[in-house]
Amino acid sequence: MTIAQARTINSLLAIILVVTNHLVYGWYLVTMHLSLELLNRQHKYLQHSYKLYNGIFVLYTGVLLARVRRFHFNNNTEWLINCTEHFLFGVVICIKIYIYTALFGSRCHLSRQQRGVIAFTVFNLVGVFNEVFQNELAQRELFILIPDSIKDIQVNLMGSLVFGAVVWGRISWIKYGRNNITL
Repeated sequence: MTIAQARTINSLLAIILVVTNHLVYGWYLVTMHLSLELLNRQHKYLQHSYKLYNGIFVLYTGVLLARVRRFHFNNNTEWLINCTEHFLFGVVICIKIYIYTALFGSRCHLSRQQRGVIAFTVFNLVGVFNEVFQNELAQRELFILIPDSIKDIQVNLMGSLVFGAVVWGRISWIKYGRNNITL
């Protein structure tokens, strides 16, 4: 996906947010899109599979569309949709952090493994902070998580673990070659 295509999708989503009176999610759209614009201005980013990454990063559109829909499914389906959102969000944000550390952490000479650990850790810390922040907004005890918050943290963790497994597999592939990898 080119940046022009991402701009079109995000413009349509912005219109949807305005029409459905869900401007509360506007900050999310703006932040994610500015991040995408920044990445697409980096020469090093454009030398790799940037169109694939752009497409992955625009997946957040699905999360926002799921949040602004006016209809609801039965409780089990809603639970599954929420789990899918958190799982994909974990994978997508970890990839984004991983790429950012590659682009802007070059002075630190971080290895792929170190960047993976940083992405995993930062994402999960932000996820826990987000749940505590939601407690603050709901005027609940800050550090006593409700079952739904615990589930969100667990699903975030699963998504970031999948990311970690892919990073580990990619490192092994590069280091040992595809014919020498044993489990």
